[in-house]
Amino acid sequence: MEVIKSTGKRWWIIVFFVVVAICVLIAISVVNSMNYHQNNIDFYNFWLAGHLVAEGQSPYNAAQWVAGYPPYVLNITLNPAFLYPLPLALLFAPLGWLSFKAAYIIWVTLIQLMIVISLGILLFFKSNPRTKLFFIPLLAGIILFRPTILTLTQGQLSAFFLCTLAFLVLLWDRGKWFWGGLLLGLLMLKPNLGFLIIALLAVWLLLHQHWNALAGIAASCSFLLIAGIAYRPNWIVEYWHIGSNKLTQTFGGSPTVWGLGWLICHRNSTCMLSFGGLAALLIMSCFLWLVIRHKGLPPATISALAVTVTLLVTPYTWTYDQLLLILPIIMLTLAIDQLGFKLLFIVAIFPAIDVLVVALLFFNVLLQLEILNVFVPFVILGLGAWFFPRIVN
Repeated sequence: MEVIKSTGKRWWIIVFFVVVAICVLIAISVVNSMNYHQNNIDFYNFWLAGHLVAEGQSPYNAAQWVAGYPPYVLNITLNPAFLYPLPLALLFAPLGWLSFKAAYIIWVTLIQLMIVISLGILLFFKSNPRTKLFFIPLLAGIILFRPTILTLTQGQLSAFFLCTLAFLVLLWDRGKWFWGGLLLGLLMLKPNLGFLIIALLAVWLLLHQHWNALAGIAASCSFLLIAGIAYRPNWIVEYWHIGSNKLTQTFGGSPTVWGLGWLICHRNSTCMLSFGGLAALLIMSCFLWLVIRHKGLPPATISALAVTVTLLVTPYTWTYDQLLLILPIIMLTLAIDQLGFKLLFIVAIFPAIDVLVVALLFFNVLLQLEILNVFVPFVILGLGAWFFPRIVN
């Protein structure tokens, strides 16, 4: 028996290293294909912030920010400064010691590993043997999912937050509320998403009196705040000034209800604010009704709904952020399986969403915008609102 267990562990180690090797090769291919000497890559911002912090400088100082870019990218339109909270720059400091290309390859490798790990956690944390049947179809759906491609090529943060949410779901399912809350607080590294997800989940935690989880959130957010202050005491003021300017410039152009209002209202700001505000209020009210009406919904399902609602109502988000929809799509797949639907219908869910994304891309290209991608979380939220309550009834 011990020999069998030992052999099983060896196989898992071999599989792990094979997966890592594949991810490294894919990362090298992605980085080389991007022609990063000429293209504007989002990862520049994360690498440069980490590089400046590693050098003891400020990512919010415009002069230091521009001067920090390698000479071969100075012809690219740069952000005026770092657009994220300072603790995120501290997190990227180790990569900031490396050359941009080496850091880019490592980060794209980590993105792939975080996505695969998230898929594994979300599928297998319930120990249901049947869920193994969904691994390959869901992995194929993830590979073809446009936000996955954008996250890889741009080196964005979405995979990190997806992995954080996957571990949160695992911890809360096992009753480790404080540690799950500690992870949830890390979403404040990207406040335009993190604040709303935390707020929505905090309502559910309050309803169920999970005080330890709320304490974990407070501890995590406090740590991030103190870490930033220890490096640069006035970082919050600097970040708020830069972030508010960026939001003013881009508000209404993202794939959310605000962007949809901007499109429907033909760029009329009053109409856009009215439409977006009413739509956001209605969607969040529906979320609150679901969590109050169906108190038996598990943490994974509530987290899936919170993510989907956030991607619809947050003022600032882009298509690569929709990588987080992998969480609700997997939860939908498991819920529909639990309800006894046929296997072919279940495995077709993600490919159908991929087809929807491609169809929307066609119209986005015609309109020269990304706003129509808002219909992806709309569809997923509608499916979730229909199927999730049935698994507890």
